Amino acid sequence: MDVFKHRMSLSLAFLAVAATVLLLAGNAAATAVDLCKQTDSFPKLCKSVIEGTTDPKKATELAIKALIVETERVKLAAKKLGKSEELDVCNEVIDDAIDNLNGALQFLKSNEERSLNDYLSAVLTDFVTCNDAYEEMGKTSPFAKTTETAKNMASNCLALASQIH
Repeated sequence: MDVFKHRMSLSLAFLAVAATVLLLAGNAAATAVDLCKQTDSFPKLCKSVIEGTTDPKKATELAIKALIVETERVKLAAKKLGKSEELDVCNEVIDDAIDNLNGALQFLKSNEERSLNDYLSAVLTDFVTCNDAYEEMGKTSPFAKTTETAKNMASNCLALASQIH
């Protein structure tokens, strides 16, 4: 009878562990989806960048790094356009955006959430400033589409960063 009780206890312990593992796995899968649900209007863009990551800090890091790549693309496109006053403004704020994104990565690593958010917000402003420089001259920004994507990515970075605890 003691052997039966021992086996029964082991079986119950195994079932409890298995149920816990399944519950945690189910929550992890839900978290990956939930991270991008918080990004409001751009969840598809978010999912394409965070690659199924369930950790908000890692997801934020991936999103910032992807935005750096996108910003570098804007910078390369700007170099091909020659010289103009509005282009000078764009070049300056694009450089600022890259600096702000690199700063944001440092604040992410050092867990300085307020500074992280400040730097990510500044990136949004940088892209708006570039387009505004063209509008003020009565011109259409050649970066409008690219900066719109970059602004959406920056918005996602902010939403992901807000989930870090």
